[in-house]
Amino acid sequence: MSESITVTVECFGELRNLMAGDTVTLAVATPYTPAALIAAARQQHPGAADLLSRTACARGDTLLAADAVLADGDTVALIPPVSGGQPERAPDTRHLRADELDLDALMAETEDETCGALVVFGGTVRLANNGRDVTAMDYSAYGPLAARTMAEIEAETIERFGVAACRIQHRTGRLGLGAVSVYIVVRAVHRAEAFDAARHALEELKARVAVWKNEHYADGSSAYLEGTEVVGPERPRGDRR
Repeated sequence: MSESITVTVECFGELRNLMAGDTVTLAVATPYTPAALIAAARQQHPGAADLLSRTACARGDTLLAADAVLADGDTVALIPPVSGGQPERAPDTRHLRADELDLDALMAETEDETCGALVVFGGTVRLANNGRDVTAMDYSAYGPLAARTMAEIEAETIERFGVAACRIQHRTGRLGLGAVSVYIVVRAVHRAEAFDAARHALEELKARVAVWKNEHYADGSSAYLEGTEVVGPERPRGDRR
């Protein structure tokens, strides 16, 4: 076996700027684990070292455990802290859409005559953030993992709060002021659990889903918003030393 393997890395969020590309190729040394991949990325792209120390690795729709073994020719997504989607792979359009979100379809899909409560949350692009005038927002997502996580949040919300239905749909691409970036639809027998479930789904979406926000400002500059580290069982991280 050779001393190193070649892995293609898909970059998201601010890593695209810091590593100068959407995809890069890395030589990964033994033991060919996600931690070794992060170490190689930090060595070859020192300007991204700090963010890489807070970055998870995913293959397909699965976050990689620390002891996962990479193979020569693998493609791995680097998932920096999320601020949640142009997906790099074809998304599950039930959850991620590059065009206008379809609230009517979500309402029809969740219709249930046994329910007396319907809660709809819509998130929109606002004019100002942190004292700066905003002109637009770019949403990017790692499609496979983002769609899977949204489906998991829907199922978890239904089970935890006993609601009849929970659906989440998120936009990708560039959105102007006032555009709807996300819908959450919850139906339940009573209003209390419907409100609680919708809020829970929103907070889990913001904390866990692989979506990043690149905010554009009136002065012509832009910046990725600070996000939350992606957490999973035995999530691989870079050496923080």
